[in-house]
Amino acid sequence: MSKPVFYEPPARPTTDALPVRGTASMLLDLDKVAIHVERAIQRRRYHGAPDPLDYLLQKQCLVELEDEQYTTVAGILCFGRNPQAFFPRAVVDIGHYRASSPVSYEVVHLEKDIGGTIFDQLARVETYLWTNTHHGMTVATGSFQRVEMHEYPEIVIRELCVNMLAHRDYTINASASRVMLFKNRIEWASPGGLPPGVTVDNLLNEQNSRNPLILTVLYESGFVEAFGQGLDTVVTVLREEGLSPPAFQDTGSTFIVTAFGRGADAFASDLYAQLSDPQRKIVDLLRSRGQASPQEIRDILYDRSRRSIQRDTSDLVDAKLIEAVGEGRALRYRLPQPSS
Repeated sequence: MSKPVFYEPPARPTTDALPVRGTASMLLDLDKVAIHVERAIQRRRYHGAPDPLDYLLQKQCLVELEDEQYTTVAGILCFGRNPQAFFPRAVVDIGHYRASSPVSYEVVHLEKDIGGTIFDQLARVETYLWTNTHHGMTVATGSFQRVEMHEYPEIVIRELCVNMLAHRDYTINASASRVMLFKNRIEWASPGGLPPGVTVDNLLNEQNSRNPLILTVLYESGFVEAFGQGLDTVVTVLREEGLSPPAFQDTGSTFIVTAFGRGADAFASDLYAQLSDPQRKIVDLLRSRGQASPQEIRDILYDRSRRSIQRDTSDLVDAKLIEAVGEGRALRYRLPQPSS
């Protein structure tokens, strides 16, 4: 089926509540529904009937009209066995470019028509973005404690992936959702533009979702923390991490969100470059010998006081750059060993 035919009830529901003609519960994967319900109950985000069919009816993923059962847009996209059989363009395209423009000779990776359920698509896109952006460590100001540093905060990537799929117009059959990863930014493009009454200027204040049923399922699954606060969270997290605010653009047919990450130069140096000269000598000694006693460390730092050396080794241990093994006369220092 290339284009879904919607059953039009007397009172027009939201987009994701539209029943699709020629569909029934057999098109939904009840095993997936059962797992979702069980986990939603464990999260205390769902308190209704545990039976999968009862759940589908309660959440309007399945509706009864004129003595017939129809699956809705939300039901097919969240739990369908093959959602693209009814919504062939309910897919995501990924474009990854080396530079800052989408030109063919700068392509790193193109992946079209990522399908499956909304959950399948979220997992694939989020994993790709997280894997192909920069991650590293820095040292907290005023201490020697290691702090994780990411080009884009993980919650920002997740919220904008969810926003792209949860708010798109699924009655549009000509366009896929798009994610574009550039050297200096990521763009999420959602077909359909903003819902009626919502503009770029008021979108942080107005709440008018065209797909509230899908949002409810995503909330129950843990992908959404609070209704209507996804973009607010993105703005807040980026500000708290000292990153540029996101850019919003509504072309009428597409809504685009752009997030700007940390520059590559922020990941150019590692912790080793931030060590003091005595600390680097200790690390180099352990790299060459495998392990060393406190006396062997004092031998290479002969011009440094015992107390200063103790502080150096203690800071390195606290930062988990070296580890202490044994105690007393058997005490040795070594580089951290990989966990088995």
